[in-house]
Amino acid sequence: MRTAEPLTESRQLVAARQAALIHQHVWDAALARVPLLSERELDVFRMLAKGSSNRTIATHLVITERTAKAHVARILAKLAVESRLQAGIVGFAWEILTHSVAVPCATDPTRCHPLGGSPPRAGNA
Repeated sequence: MRTAEPLTESRQLVAARQAALIHQHVWDAALARVPLLSERELDVFRMLAKGSSNRTIATHLVITERTAKAHVARILAKLAVESRLQAGIVGFAWEILTHSVAVPCATDPTRCHPLGGSPPRAGNA
């Protein structure tokens, strides 16, 4: 029967749309919870957005690796995300949305700069 195919495709489209809406809600909710983070958690959060390991976070912030791991755990709980990767993605989006940070090499390489940094000056390479 050929009539079942359009119905199945329609159900798949509805299911995909529902999943997309849920997914969007989860990310919006995580972004909305960023202000709940303490100043130190925000420092760690920014480093997560750059993909930093606990060891790198600890070294950069002059804390122990165990403390960095504890901060990461609290960030995951406060944002209600499942992994440091998800927290990093939320952090990256948050930096872009709240600080107008350029995405490296997105459109104009002369204006690109890393998260939290400043754009390169003309003539400096």
